[in-house]
Amino acid sequence: MAAPMTFAALAASARDHGHRTFLPRRRAQLPEPVTFADLAADVDRLAIALLDLGVRRGDRIGLIAENRYEWLLVDLALASIGAIDVPRGVDTSPAELQFILRHSGCRLALVDDDRVAHELLRGTDRAPQLERVVVMQDRSSVPETGTLAALLQRGAELLPAQQPRLDEARAAVQPDDLLTIVYTSGTTAEPKGVMLTHGNVLANLHTVQRVLHITAADSFLSVLPAWHMYERIMDYLALATGAQLVYTDRRRIKDDLAAVRPTVFAAVPRIWEMLHDGLVGHAQKLTGLRGRLLRQGLGLSRLVGGGRGHLGHRLLHAGARALVLRKVLQAFGGRLRLCVSGGGALPRHVDETLLGIGLPLRNGYGLTETSPVASVRLPRQTDPGHIGPPLPDTAIEARRPDGSRCAPGEVGVLWIRGPQVMRGYYDNPRKTAEVLTPDGWFNSGDLGHVDDRGNVWITGRAKDTIVLASGENVEPEPVETLVKTSPWIEQAVCVGQDQKGLGALLVPALEALEREIPREQWDERLGLLHGRAVRDLLRRELDRLLVRENGCRPCDRVVAFAVLAAPMTPENGLLTQTLKVRRHVVAERFAAVISALYD
Repeated sequence: MAAPMTFAALAASARDHGHRTFLPRRRAQLPEPVTFADLAADVDRLAIALLDLGVRRGDRIGLIAENRYEWLLVDLALASIGAIDVPRGVDTSPAELQFILRHSGCRLALVDDDRVAHELLRGTDRAPQLERVVVMQDRSSVPETGTLAALLQRGAELLPAQQPRLDEARAAVQPDDLLTIVYTSGTTAEPKGVMLTHGNVLANLHTVQRVLHITAADSFLSVLPAWHMYERIMDYLALATGAQLVYTDRRRIKDDLAAVRPTVFAAVPRIWEMLHDGLVGHAQKLTGLRGRLLRQGLGLSRLVGGGRGHLGHRLLHAGARALVLRKVLQAFGGRLRLCVSGGGALPRHVDETLLGIGLPLRNGYGLTETSPVASVRLPRQTDPGHIGPPLPDTAIEARRPDGSRCAPGEVGVLWIRGPQVMRGYYDNPRKTAEVLTPDGWFNSGDLGHVDDRGNVWITGRAKDTIVLASGENVEPEPVETLVKTSPWIEQAVCVGQDQKGLGALLVPALEALEREIPREQWDERLGLLHGRAVRDLLRRELDRLLVRENGCRPCDRVVAFAVLAAPMTPENGLLTQTLKVRRHVVAERFAAVISALYD
């Protein structure tokens, strides 16, 4: 289909697919089918009801919900009339939600349920301009709230007489209008609002559609949060092409892969790692000939998938695929033609093994600021490690600190330019100027290189943000600041890039610790404290401090830590002269300690 100018056209395109089922489930555990025609009709009803409420082009509207039909309905209705949604998940701390709504100037918020509504409406720090909260329910017990059901009913009453008003509002929306403001993850730090236009996201949508060859025959399994741009673009792909979209959750992934038999499945590295580890664990438990064959098959898959297998390995691997690995593919539903990994670095051994098994895994790269896809491994590319070439009409180059372009294979900071690059950070010109040049180049803050074939490789991060294997972004400084409020913790450095959970290197307040626990119980060895009493005390402190009430999310919890026996100082090179942590030096010096946290 031709690229629509704005999301009003995308919402209307749902009518082209008529009464075919778009969503077999309204939510992950609610099997109630929704057709394309149902969605198109509901978008019209909700859009005219929102206009009747006074919502206008350019208004910012909070959208706080998990994956469900109503999320997509609200998103499309707002977009179709030029209102700007400000999305977030329900697990966001109340303080952060209030900041986002206040900073973006949201007059209205549509939220998942009464619990979220209650949190938004209570307290003295309520966003002052927030006039109304609507819950995605048939009824609400929270005063001052409306319901989505009531808005849809009102829209059904208004639409016959006010269709021209709706058409006029939609015709006024322009490609350069903002579609959404997506706030980057934060805890006690203030997050930044990424401004994406209709043109940004639609350019990305249609380019990805062409590159990955999405069609109406596809069936998507959706597990990532809809408000993340990664999942959002996948949902839009299903809608734009007439494909089917099935909501699931992380507890049901394995069952739904087998039951739904999707053709497209996009996930973060942690999910691919979980599926990989499940296969390996199953193989270890199997006894007899079947167990030996499966273990051998997985080992051969990694060799061949990594391009290291000689002719003998390849012949044995072909036999293993015929005997045992085809059954593994059946556990994934047997129909997958496109698997996408994004939102973080995919572990090399997982990439190699899954490619060797025969999963069509496409490793991709992007950021919220790039709407989100900047590059992706092409369907014909079956070699692991890289993330493919830049998308068409997109340029990615590695640059040296002086701004000059790196040679092929030379590592530098990755800069991106293309039609999907954000307009900037909302009401934050200073932060915008730090990453966006006047001619449209965006500084990703990621370290990598472009090889002589034009493929992009990621080697690390230049900025401090820690991206976990789950795709969650953690800003380390607020977590560290909170941890250091403990009377027994003097210093803390968070680690965990591309790992399952956040880790930390802790330096205790030595005098306070000695008053609490005698030194003979510290068990100091090789510069670390291993004593059980010391570790138990610090574990209790971490669990006490890193809680929702302190503005923390589940991903902010420190799951593993090491206790350093000596403080970090400028003299030992771990701090600058202004007492800031030299993170790259800490990472290098304690590489073995950090690695051991995740063994």
